[in-house]
Amino acid sequence: MISIKKIICPIDFSELSRKSLQYANEFAKLSGGEIFLVGVVENDPTINYSHGLEAERAEAEKKLAALIEEEKIAGIVADYVIYEGFAEECIIDYARRKEADVIIMGSHGRRGLKRLFLGSVAEHVIRRAPCPVLVVKSTEHEFIK
Repeated sequence: MISIKKIICPIDFSELSRKSLQYANEFAKLSGGEIFLVGVVENDPTINYSHGLEAERAEAEKKLAALIEEEKIAGIVADYVIYEGFAEECIIDYARRKEADVIIMGSHGRRGLKRLFLGSVAEHVIRRAPCPVLVVKSTEHEFIK
């Protein structure tokens, strides 16, 4: 029997990450599990942060708290964290620390040069995650309503 008790759900506040959160919410309800949200403030030295990293982090925390309330998942979300760094590294680290059963995340499905230059966070996570990864795509057949 599969036991899904700890679900990691990366959030970047895009429509796709909200869709991933809906999937995580459904899995948590079905399995009696909990969701652990992870947001990432990219700490890239080549980017000029207009308000500074602390302001970016505070804004992300505010958005996460609002999202939990808006999606009415306060009882299912066990914890959330905002990391500073590269998204794939932060997601993998959080999954390891929480001993996650699954990661549910979105993938924009970029191809060609965009993927080459931007990379794929989902692909990196899939390759190195300590647990299974469910990838929610923007153009998929819906099975949650």
